[in-house]
Amino acid sequence: MLKYNRQLMMAILHDRLPIADIVNAKVISLEDAAAGYETFDKGAAEKFVLDPHGAILNAA
Repeated sequence: MLKYNRQLMMAILHDRLPIADIVNAKVISLEDAAAGYETFDKGAAEKFVLDPHGAILNAA
C-alpha cells in the first residue's frame, strides 16, 4: 500500500482519477443535507459531501 500511496495521491491531486466517481460521492448543498442523511440512513450506496458555501457546486 505505501508503495503506491504517493502515486495515487498525485493522480488524485492532478485530476487523473475521478475520485468522486470512484467512491460514489455526491456534492450537496447545506439545504439538501437532511435529505442526504435520510438517503444514506436508508442504506443508499452513496456518500455525500456538504458544500455549505457553494464553493464546489458553483465552480463546476
